[in-house]
Amino acid sequence: MSGGTTPNPADLLSRYLVGTFDEKKVISVSTGFMAFFGNPANGSETLFSPDANQVDIDIIRGSEKIAALVPRGTVSRSIGSAQKNLRPERFTEISRKFPLIEEEGDMDSSTLLNRVAGETPYQRQTRMTRLRAQAIKITQESMRRTIRTHEVLAASSVLNGMMPAILGTTDTNLQYDFRRKSTHFVTAGTAWSNPASDILGDIEAACLKIRIDGKVNPDAMLMGKTAVKSLINNTAAQKLADNRRYEFLQFGGGEGAAGVGDDLFRRRGFDAKFARFVAGGFIPRGLLISPEGWELCIFTYLDGYNDPTNSDTWTPYMPDDHVVIWASQARCDRYFGPPENLPMIPMREQLYREFFGFDPLAPPMPANTREEGGIILPEACYHDAYVSADWKRLTIRMQCAPIYATTMTDAFVTIDTEP
Repeated sequence: MSGGTTPNPADLLSRYLVGTFDEKKVISVSTGFMAFFGNPANGSETLFSPDANQVDIDIIRGSEKIAALVPRGTVSRSIGSAQKNLRPERFTEISRKFPLIEEEGDMDSSTLLNRVAGETPYQRQTRMTRLRAQAIKITQESMRRTIRTHEVLAASSVLNGMMPAILGTTDTNLQYDFRRKSTHFVTAGTAWSNPASDILGDIEAACLKIRIDGKVNPDAMLMGKTAVKSLINNTAAQKLADNRRYEFLQFGGGEGAAGVGDDLFRRRGFDAKFARFVAGGFIPRGLLISPEGWELCIFTYLDGYNDPTNSDTWTPYMPDDHVVIWASQARCDRYFGPPENLPMIPMREQLYREFFGFDPLAPPMPANTREEGGIILPEACYHDAYVSADWKRLTIRMQCAPIYATTMTDAFVTIDTEP
């Protein structure tokens, strides 16, 4: 061998370290969009349905009508068609079957005879020990993949006002449509990449839609990578940022909370309000106070996943050219349905404990999972296993049936910035 470094002998420590490197242990799982759902601070609910395959979701809309004035001393009440008598609360009912996420992992009897990662040549493990080590790894990877799918579904509900029952489907019968108004999906009149585009006008129009239709004030904006660059380079936005006597637009820098310029972020209480989003992967970038007075905390989200519907292409959860404006007080519920297997019985539980050495109803969580305030719920997942007819293969299975519903669906506006 010419050149290079002389290799070290394969001593016990070197062999152990090389054998146990696993990149899956350093891959984190993000939960930024899942943070919208089940937040008790704004009344969002988490509902479990372990024994029913169908769920009824109520999308509630209200109004901001004022009370009527009537002449005194009259018996009858007639004010024409301008004011009608009150009716009980009205809502839209969506009744759907739960979707189903399913992950399986196999352990063949032949693989139990091979050395596992980290096993030294001087102390061989038993087949049962190797089986349990593989079982834990399969369970942890299944959880990682399932959580990523949860994030994809939650992102679809926030961005599109609907959630698919099958990834990549265009069949409306396989979609959970939460009835968001069509006017809340905006296409910019002029591409935001044009420095002269009216970005601030588009943002203010979106805020007004949320205030009128959603009955709440928006206070946050999530921007794709291309969109946030366009805002920074926009002529009108730069004028706001350059006015040093006023706090209209700030990006980065400073020593304040979350690193978004002095202590403006903290003074407005954004550090506590959006803590679960930041823990899930959202990155605080700054604060916008529009000319009309809308106050929005700006976030970006750089995480993504390998899309199985598109040749495993790496895909960001947040599209680069899209923007979501929302109200943090918007109620977003989450529902978890039943598994698709036979009920658990003590005999099966005992079999699992003998095989795996841990309770399959409470499996270990994957490492490097970003968790804040109960965003990830292990109890929403169902674990079981089955043996092949010839008893040469053991298959571990995990199932989950989530629905992420934007209950206050009109508290969101999505903007396509590059038409």
